[in-house]
Amino acid sequence: MPDPADDRPLPGEDSRLHRIGVMLLNGYGYNWYRLDNQMRADDLLVRSRASEHLDPQHLAAAQHYRAVADRILEIDTRLRGAPVPPDDKIWLRQRGEFETLQRLGNCDVVLVARAKELVETAAGLPADVCIDPAIEQEIDKHLGRLAETLTRRDEILAVMR
Repeated sequence: MPDPADDRPLPGEDSRLHRIGVMLLNGYGYNWYRLDNQMRADDLLVRSRASEHLDPQHLAAAQHYRAVADRILEIDTRLRGAPVPPDDKIWLRQRGEFETLQRLGNCDVVLVARAKELVETAAGLPADVCIDPAIEQEIDKHLGRLAETLTRRDEILAVMR
């Protein structure tokens, strides 16, 4: 005896069941026949084959740039995550709020000035050649000064904890 389920047509594109099935397949990347998935796979294939033919000097220069950028990003993260004074009114009065805020303000002014010096040094670097060791040394000097100022700022705030 034939199964009655075999005679039922598949749900059409306007069916809710069809839309849910398509969403599940496309949402999890199982639809291998979509054009954007094919193009993504082709792009990955082309990039992997092209990386075999890269010039070692250009690759070394790019890695050098990445190392310098990582050092800058490390200070940037530390600067953006710098602590701020607490908002406890009683403790602030007992620990000299006005003097502490003046010292913090001075530190912040120095941080801005040193960050501008770093920007002036790094902004004019050409992207198509390796970083000159003298320029890299100057960048590191600016980063060291920023790190020192951030440490001094942390020490000022440590009194308030």
